[in-house]
Amino acid sequence: MSRLVLRSLAPPLVSVRPVSRRRLLRPHWPLLARAIVLLAVALAGTSIVSAADDPFRSIVAPVLARRCLSCHADDERKGGLSLQSAEALAGGDSGALVEPGDPDASLLIEMIEPTDGSAAMPEEADPLDRDSIDAIRAWIADGARWPDGFRIEKPTVADLDWWSLRPLHRPDLPEVDDAEPAELRSPIDRFLLAELRRNGLGFSPPADRRTLIRRLTYDLTGLPPTPDRIARFVDDPDPLAYEKLVDELLDSPHYGERWARHWLDVVQYGDTHGYDKDKLRENAWPYRDYVIRAFSEDKPYGRFVREQLAGDRFWPESPDGVVATGFIAAGPWDFIGHAEVDESKIDGQIARSLDRDNMVSSALNTFTSLTVQCARCHDHKFDPVTMEDYYALQAVFAAIDRADRSYDPDPSVAVRRLELTREIAAVEREGNETDAAIASKMTDELRSLRQRLEELQRSTTEIDDPSSPRTEAYGWHSQVAVEPDRAKWVQVDLGRSLPIDRILLVAADEYGFGDFGFPERYRVEVSDDADFRQPRLLHDGIADDAHRPGRFAVVVDADETAARFVRVTAERLWNRRRSGEPLSNDWIFALGELTVVSNGAIAAIREVTSLDSIEAPPRWSRVALIDGIYGSRSLADRFATRSSSPTNGFHSEFATQATATKSVAIDLGETRSIDQIRLVPAKPVDWQPTTPGFGFPVRYRIELSDEAEFTSPRVAVDRSESDQPNPGDEIVEFELRDQARFVRLVAERLWDRGENRFAFALAEIEIVSAGENVAAGRPVLPSDSIDAGLWHRDALTDGYSSRAALVAPVEQLAALVAPEEDRREAESIRELLERRTAETLGPELPARRAEIDRRLDRLRAELDALPAPSQVYAGTVHAGSGAFRGRAGLGPREIRVLARGDVTRPGELASPGAVPLIPDVPARFDLADPNDESARRAALAEWIVRDDNPLTWRSIVNRIWLHHFGRGIVDSPNDFGRGGQLPSHPELLDWLAVEFRDGGQSFKRLHRMICLSSAYRQQVARNSEAERIDGGNRLLWRMNRRRLSAEEVRDSILLLAGRLDTRMGGPGFMDFVIERPEHSPHYEYQKYDPLDPATHRRSIYRFIVRSQPQPFLTTLDCADPSMSVAKRDETQTSLQALAMLNNRFVVAMADELAARAERDAPDLEGQIESLFLRAIGRLPSRDELAALAEYAREFGLANTGRMIVNLNEFVFVD
Repeated sequence: MSRLVLRSLAPPLVSVRPVSRRRLLRPHWPLLARAIVLLAVALAGTSIVSAADDPFRSIVAPVLARRCLSCHADDERKGGLSLQSAEALAGGDSGALVEPGDPDASLLIEMIEPTDGSAAMPEEADPLDRDSIDAIRAWIADGARWPDGFRIEKPTVADLDWWSLRPLHRPDLPEVDDAEPAELRSPIDRFLLAELRRNGLGFSPPADRRTLIRRLTYDLTGLPPTPDRIARFVDDPDPLAYEKLVDELLDSPHYGERWARHWLDVVQYGDTHGYDKDKLRENAWPYRDYVIRAFSEDKPYGRFVREQLAGDRFWPESPDGVVATGFIAAGPWDFIGHAEVDESKIDGQIARSLDRDNMVSSALNTFTSLTVQCARCHDHKFDPVTMEDYYALQAVFAAIDRADRSYDPDPSVAVRRLELTREIAAVEREGNETDAAIASKMTDELRSLRQRLEELQRSTTEIDDPSSPRTEAYGWHSQVAVEPDRAKWVQVDLGRSLPIDRILLVAADEYGFGDFGFPERYRVEVSDDADFRQPRLLHDGIADDAHRPGRFAVVVDADETAARFVRVTAERLWNRRRSGEPLSNDWIFALGELTVVSNGAIAAIREVTSLDSIEAPPRWSRVALIDGIYGSRSLADRFATRSSSPTNGFHSEFATQATATKSVAIDLGETRSIDQIRLVPAKPVDWQPTTPGFGFPVRYRIELSDEAEFTSPRVAVDRSESDQPNPGDEIVEFELRDQARFVRLVAERLWDRGENRFAFALAEIEIVSAGENVAAGRPVLPSDSIDAGLWHRDALTDGYSSRAALVAPVEQLAALVAPEEDRREAESIRELLERRTAETLGPELPARRAEIDRRLDRLRAELDALPAPSQVYAGTVHAGSGAFRGRAGLGPREIRVLARGDVTRPGELASPGAVPLIPDVPARFDLADPNDESARRAALAEWIVRDDNPLTWRSIVNRIWLHHFGRGIVDSPNDFGRGGQLPSHPELLDWLAVEFRDGGQSFKRLHRMICLSSAYRQQVARNSEAERIDGGNRLLWRMNRRRLSAEEVRDSILLLAGRLDTRMGGPGFMDFVIERPEHSPHYEYQKYDPLDPATHRRSIYRFIVRSQPQPFLTTLDCADPSMSVAKRDETQTSLQALAMLNNRFVVAMADELAARAERDAPDLEGQIESLFLRAIGRLPSRDELAALAEYAREFGLANTGRMIVNLNEFVFVD
């Protein structure tokens, strides 16, 4: 009697190979006994015969217990059905469960039989595997006998008695009698051959060298071997030629590209966020490059895991330590739920809870093959994971969000930045201690002098709320010069010649200097040409050192001189490191802000240029010179506490639909030229808390007309096709070159104020003509207006921004200019204060403070001089912006166990931890500082890579095995729990796991072991007897044929055409045209040019879009980046054949194939041989050549190339 026996460590379960429906209508226990698959023998001495004699106990009952009792047991009778006892046969609310002897008439079979890949039962889970369904069919066909008194027990959540949760051990190598040496090249072969022999089978003969080199090269690099490399390997007399080929391919840079693709499939890597808007994720690619590099460098797996979860904690000085945390952020992200909905709102809380769920499930699925996400709403139905365990895992990621974070690609720079940051912190602590010592010696006189000096400064410059944080933008900063008399200049372009009233120069406020970088000697000039060939001098201060302005603004009168360009030239630079000591060779020119006043208003500046510049945003940049930041804060912020607005602005009447149209027009009185339109968002002064961007329309357009009715308007600005981001407090500006009398703003999608009320509100509209706001005080013509309280239509042009008067910015700037008498008094007090301080404190403390300042100057200057860091999209403690605030400075979020996963029903507080799977290891982490978020991630990483973690090492070797043999030892790579599949060779899996764990955790060593085995070298052979016993080839009596992946097809075609660009790393290429990237991008694949060389890199470097996958690759079963894809589908459809023939990419490359073949040979037959050899790896036979030549003569060589890449011999790997 032939039968197939597979041993396992799990409870008994039976699987039979598929048989026809007609045959299943008859009793089949004899057939089942012949075809039985004992996937598990839990009790010692359980024999094959006993399993066949009582198939219900050993086969059907374990399936029902594992896959059905979570919902259909005595304590939870869904549908009124329990499957624990014989009463199950009577069924539940839907009637009898089985019809003994007739599987096809049985409700049970109807429920579990999948249709189009899904089944009614189990609900929300994978269907039963084919073997389990066939076993249940056979049991029903034999009469559906339920043994008297037999009861199926429900697994408990604490049950660790499952094959994957048992301690890992190294099994002894099986003895295989009478095996040939060629059959036992690797310990792997002993396990496989022993199982084959038990079933009356053996290995198939080894494949020939031509087959082996193609198999190896694709498996290890994802590319085909070249004809020359095939020929050299086939003809190589070296008996170790195969072993050397394996080593050569493992050393190839393309190895990392190939195996990184498998990993990225699992971790859901993509270059867009997914969800509704699917915005670009422009800095995701460094993580992809990290994975490629990790495989190429053969990074030990334990470090690979640690880096991805907490590399910034373990190796903060290493670029990989930061970049690897891109793993945490690799999956999809709900932009709207985070960036547009505040965390205090329920929708915001749901979005963030689901985001942490993705982080948790990705980490545990990827590294341990455990489906913990099933415990978000209830204890896991199958595996020992409680809700408390699940939320303990969420607590690990409680402070983490997905966002860009900085890193230094150069390790030496990363190390130095970390050292400098630590040194600065230490010196600042020393400075604080010194300041405390100085404060303890301060006298009443000194305090009084200091208070008066501060009053003088505050009355002119420090009039804002001192508790408010300063801006990150400092201003413009020249490159450093080694001598003081090196001229440096910076200039601004007004866009057109304007009458200039005056120019204000505001020094940068940094490192304790209110006039940081302000030049000792300088001149100010204007010109109408950018090169200043004919300059006009406004201020000449080069003869003597200028008076230090401190935090006061310097005013240069221009007396309405007309000019387009304004330039400030420093003729003697400022010493950046001056602290009372001899000057060093470090000279600079810096300005915080340059403001031009024209026609009584602040003129718009179009561009900043300079001789040189330190571009290190947000602190230092040319743009920061004209950003409205005066010293340390914006003009509006500086004066927010001094004045409040008498009006809020304009507010429409409420609408009940967001799509209601509202408008407001301004009559300029006559046709005026229009250079700029500025929309100032409302910020009501009589309603707290105020939402940023109050009332600003979601979609809108600006129209111009010379008639009030707007019968034929001209659209000057159109933002009506898609939702626009709310500007918050930022003024929205549009540059124009037009003219009109009437300007109308039309809101086509209104702002949501809540409670089904929609409105349109705005603080102010400014219309700038030749530097003048010509809308000031002009009539406002709205479609409707509430005209109540502080809201009124006329308030739209009254010059108030809801915070401070817009008509008074010049007066506000004037307040920055100290009156001469105040300046003299401040200088006198400053000198007296310095003298009295020296007398009171003595020399030691001031000298110590000065030395600390010098050290801080030196350290900060070196820090600023480091190369600007790069960005990677990764898991990070986000500083926040808008509604997306993050947890920077706040500590981890409080995570509570949510009843049924509902954020509105929080329960007990969850502390960071894992799942209690490892004996004698606490499930909750013992952290020195519970608020240290990176310590949480580090603890999880350490738990995962423990030697005694039963899942980690089994999981990763199974993933590697899968991609060599086409299926894993466990055929559910992401689920090693009771909802997954059982291992075909449990002892082999454990031996590989221990060997990998204890042998350096080297991927390349594992690959080599697998590839050198006799099992891997087998033919893809047909054997009717073997197919009868093991039709699914679970025992690996032959090699599995596989179809090339989508990426392999594309890359191979590019290589054959001579167009493959093998450059590695960097941002991904876009094989699409992107439209509307600012809101909800559209990715138009049909508009890209397949001959564009920029798109000819390997597919691993493709910019991966979640919402709109690449059509050609998707047809070929490319992975969905929004899902964890452990094993790709391998379908065969007519659509694939059509795509391989007619896709624009294939057609374009076929022309390149033909052109290359024509260069190789002068005659048609030679050209076909060249093309065939490159694609298939061998020359065509005489008959093949004749047939191809006949086809080519009729349809052309390019079409012949298309036909060749459609051959099974090209598309499949033996």
